[in-house]
Amino acid sequence: MTLARRLTALVSLVAVAALAACTSAKPSPADDSPASVEIPTTPVGERMTWILDVFEAEADTTPGEWARVLDENFQKQVPAEQVAEMTNRQIRPAAPFTVTAYNGTETEARATLAGALGDPFDLTLAIDSAGRITTMLLGPVAPTWEPSTSLDEVEERLRELPGEVSALVQRGDDTVIAIDADRSAPLASVFKLYVLLATAEAVASGDASWDETLVLDDTDRSLPSGELQDAPAGTEVTVRDAASAMIRISDNTATDLLIRRLGRERVEAAVARSGHADPAALTPFPSTKEIFTLGWGDPAVRSEWEAADEAGRRALLDRIAAAPLAVEGEAVTTSQWQNGSDWFASAADVAAVHRALQQTQDAEVLGILSENPGQGLDVGTWPYVAFKGGSSRGVLTGSWFVRDDAGEATVVLLMADTDVAAVSAAMSSFFHLAEDALRLSH
Repeated sequence: MTLARRLTALVSLVAVAALAACTSAKPSPADDSPASVEIPTTPVGERMTWILDVFEAEADTTPGEWARVLDENFQKQVPAEQVAEMTNRQIRPAAPFTVTAYNGTETEARATLAGALGDPFDLTLAIDSAGRITTMLLGPVAPTWEPSTSLDEVEERLRELPGEVSALVQRGDDTVIAIDADRSAPLASVFKLYVLLATAEAVASGDASWDETLVLDDTDRSLPSGELQDAPAGTEVTVRDAASAMIRISDNTATDLLIRRLGRERVEAAVARSGHADPAALTPFPSTKEIFTLGWGDPAVRSEWEAADEAGRRALLDRIAAAPLAVEGEAVTTSQWQNGSDWFASAADVAAVHRALQQTQDAEVLGILSENPGQGLDVGTWPYVAFKGGSSRGVLTGSWFVRDDAGEATVVLLMADTDVAAVSAAMSSFFHLAEDALRLSH
């Protein structure tokens, strides 16, 4: 267990205990009730909703409830019995709770909760690929974000984020912020834009259709994020529905279904046509199941991958694809992007694939891209927002293409660090800076 993980568990104990003082305070006036925000239906959002349901339930929570959802390493530091006791004695008396702020990715999020008693507090949550809680921090509300007053200030604050940061902000064809925008960086789920582009091209050429049915096989199952991995074998989904789930809730198994249907070579061709500066970085193009296997599976498989040429790597990926996933979600705890287990492109490459998707002028594509405007992000007054973000251990990414009758803008932020905790801690600032960039680009 890393020092960061030990500290996470320790802070959980201290912060939750501190809430005892809050729950003894007098209720807030009724006319001062805060406005609520919606929790997205992402994997971490669903786990956040589960926790709120426990906080507000009529009956006490039990250790068994928490033991089923807490990561094993977390429980070694904070046993399920202790979490249940603190929840019952120190948190539930302040119910009901209103969620007044939320931002996050598929696997990490921070929500601000206002209870019927005491002061509001932040609940910071991270889950593994199996949906188990690896981080749960409850503490004082983070200082109010002071919005940036200029794009120069946005750039300055982006440079203060931890790890390797790449950023590109464009108004139309004019670049207004560029931080290592041509440097190759891990994308996490932003890579799914290339799969969507390949799907659109296959439909446009008549080689596929949005209404075509895909059938789930046991070998297609990946780890979350998503929902399709839990469906029974033989489940049927249309190409349209798979593409929607891939972008809207970043469904990994839906993504892999599309890659299988298209063939990785077609996705690689879409990467090249999108304007990627180095298509070889995504050749051969791996599925999510294959990345989980290479990054967190059998070390011998990873060694074989590192030693192989392109033909050998294709053969290895085909072997992984033909077998059920052999990696458990609990194993996905450390960063592996630095070892090549991710999809790589620059911020400029991501902006290019967004433009390529817009240029398809396919109503299905444009609609799918705008179904999720950015994990609770305030995108200002832009009427059309295309978004895809992503997160993996030590990686946080976000990309937006926005437009109105007067013009368009593109915002791409990529952050990576081998210090997983540092990336998690910077998540709120990351998304606030995206909001600032979108607002100031209008």
